[in-house]
Amino acid sequence: MTHTPGVDSPFRLHVRDLVRRPGTHREYSIDLTVPEALGTDVIAVPEGAPAALHVQCEVVTDGIWVNGNFTARAEGECSRCLDEVLMDLDVKVQGLFLYPDASYGEDDETDDVYEFDGESIDLTDIVRDAVVIVLPFTPLCDPDCPGLCDQCGARLVDEPGHSHEILDPRWSSLESVIDSLGLSEKEES
Repeated sequence: MTHTPGVDSPFRLHVRDLVRRPGTHREYSIDLTVPEALGTDVIAVPEGAPAALHVQCEVVTDGIWVNGNFTARAEGECSRCLDEVLMDLDVKVQGLFLYPDASYGEDDETDDVYEFDGESIDLTDIVRDAVVIVLPFTPLCDPDCPGLCDQCGARLVDEPGHSHEILDPRWSSLESVIDSLGLSEKEES
């Protein structure tokens, strides 16, 4: 789901008193509730989760440089055994918020560069980008998780010696003859 920056965003900082005052800086510490999930379909900081944002805003010539940390807990599902995965996050966030009239050229690097209206900055995008980058592509409950049996779905961590008898496919025709005659394994021997 795409976030539409709004006045009510808990990631919005009002910085009007800092604008156009190079060298000025201010620190912000915000305890917040995440308004929408941050992450991927397999692991994310869920909507409504508690989080904290600690940033420093420093006024530079063309805008405001933001640098700090976002802390929260991500929840997901192990991609091998489907157990719950919990991951504490302490993510570095940073970005340059340019004034509307800033002279930032096409040749300049645009990573971590955002525009703002001169009144407030919304850190939603830089937080989301930072969180998604640190989350594992394939979350695991344990690096050595053996997963589930591909034939019956049993949790292999609970049944370390778990296995199934694998019949040679060349004998499958004989198996169907035995089944059709109604012979049990005891009768075969």
